[in-house]
Amino acid sequence: MIVLAHIALEHDNWPGATKLADLIRRSGHSEAWLDLIDARLALARQEAAAARQAIARAAQAGTDNPHLAAQIAVVLARTGLHEEAAKFSAQAVEGTPDEPGYRYNHAIELQFVGDLAGARTQFEAVLKLAPGHAQSWLALLGLEDNPPTEWRDTLEALFGEASDVQARLIFGHALAKWHEAHGQWDESFDWLERAKEGKAREVGHDREQTDRLFAAAAAGAERFTDPSWQESEQGPIFIVGLPRSGTTLIERIVAAHPLVHSAGELPEFGIALKRHLQTPGQHVLDVPLLEAAAGAEDLAPVGRDYLRRIAGVTGDKPFFTDKMPFNVFYAPAILKALPQARIVCLRRFPLDVVFANFRQLFATGFSYYSYAYGLGDTAHFVARFETLCDRLERELPPDRFMVQRYEDMVTDQEHQTRRLIEFCGLEWDAACLSPQSNRQAVATASAVQVRSPVHAGSVGRWKRYGPAAERVLADFESLGLDLREG
Repeated sequence: MIVLAHIALEHDNWPGATKLADLIRRSGHSEAWLDLIDARLALARQEAAAARQAIARAAQAGTDNPHLAAQIAVVLARTGLHEEAAKFSAQAVEGTPDEPGYRYNHAIELQFVGDLAGARTQFEAVLKLAPGHAQSWLALLGLEDNPPTEWRDTLEALFGEASDVQARLIFGHALAKWHEAHGQWDESFDWLERAKEGKAREVGHDREQTDRLFAAAAAGAERFTDPSWQESEQGPIFIVGLPRSGTTLIERIVAAHPLVHSAGELPEFGIALKRHLQTPGQHVLDVPLLEAAAGAEDLAPVGRDYLRRIAGVTGDKPFFTDKMPFNVFYAPAILKALPQARIVCLRRFPLDVVFANFRQLFATGFSYYSYAYGLGDTAHFVARFETLCDRLERELPPDRFMVQRYEDMVTDQEHQTRRLIEFCGLEWDAACLSPQSNRQAVATASAVQVRSPVHAGSVGRWKRYGPAAERVLADFESLGLDLREG
C-alpha cells in the first residue's frame, strides 16, 4: 500500500494517496515511507508546517535505503531545511553512486549550504555519468571563472543536437555564461536570445496582464490604513523587490545579526492571503487577490495563519527574515496583517536589473517569471516595478516600509548597514558588516555570490551590452522612464 500511495502521489491523485495513507496508519504500521507520504500530501495542500513536521519524523527515523534517503532530501529541501537535506542527499549518493540525479541534487544542496568545492566535485561527477546533463553544465559554469574552450565546443554540439525547448534553453544559458566569463558580452547576449526564443513563444508573456497586476498592487497602497502598528523587539522582517536586485545581500546583512534568523524565501503569506479572501482562480498572485486585499479591512486572521504556516523554520531568535521578492505586491496587506512586521524594499538601477533578470534562468515551472524570456518584456516589467515602488514609498509609513538602494549599500556599506539595522529595530552589531561570514544556507540564485565580501562589481554592468542596452533605453523611454541622464 505504501508503493500504491507513492504511485498515486506521482499521478497527482491526492484523495487516493490520502486514503491509502489512512489505511496504512490504522493498521499500526509506521515507518519513514509513511512519514514521507504525509509530508508530500501536506505540500500538495500547501501546508508547509505540517510538511516540515512529517518530514522531520522521517528524518529522525532514518533509513538504510538510498532511494528513500533521496526522497527525504528533496522534501527537506522544499521545506527550507537544507542542512538536513544535504545529509540525506549524501546518503543517497553513497548508496547509489551511479545515479546522476541523486548526485545533482546533492550538489545543489552543497551549493546552498556554502560548500562550493564539494558542489563542483559533484557536478563534475554527474557529467562523467551523463555528459548531456544540461542543469549540471549550467551550474558548473556558474562556479568556474575561466572555463576551458572544450566546454564551449561541447555545449555548442549539445545545443545543436537538442530538439526540445527546455534543453535548448539550458544549454544556451550555459553558453552565454561561458562567453560572459571570457568577457565576450555581445556573444553572451546573442546566446541568451537564442536560448530563450523557443520558451518565449511557448509561454506567451502578457504585458496587459502585467499592467493590471501592478495597477492592483498600487491601488492597495493608495487605500492603505495603518491603525495597528506595534513597534516591537521581535517579529518578521520582509525583504522584497525584483529578483536579482540585491535582496539576498540585504537578507545576509540583516541575518548576520545575532538576534535574526534567516527563514529563506517563504511563499506562505500569499497562500494565507488567498485562503482567507477565497478569490477565484488557481494563482496565488493575481489581480483578483490584490483587489480583494486592497478592500479588506481586517487581515489579522491572515497574519495569524501566516505565522502558523511558517512555524518550524523561523528559528528560536526574536526576529526572522522572509525574503520572497514578489511579496512586494502584498506590501500593504503584509503591514495590515502583521502589526509587528517591517518591510525592506530593494531598488537597483533599472538597466542593471533588466540584464540581471534576462541573463538568469528562473524556475521554468512558475508563470510569474514569464517576462524574463524576452528583453522587451523584461524592460516593461522593470519599468512597471519602478512606478509601483514610487507609489509604495509615497503611501506606506516610513517606519514600516523602507527603500534600500543596492548601489548605496555596496558603495557606502557601513553607513547604509547602520541605517538598515536601525530600521529593523535592532541594536547595532558589527557582524552585519561581514555578511559573507553568515553560514546559514542560501537557496537562491545568489548562493555563490553571497559567500564573498560586499563589493560594487555589478554596478553599471548594463554598459557592457552595447546595442542591447540601447534597445532597453528605447523601451524605457516609450514606457515613460527616461534613464539616459542616469
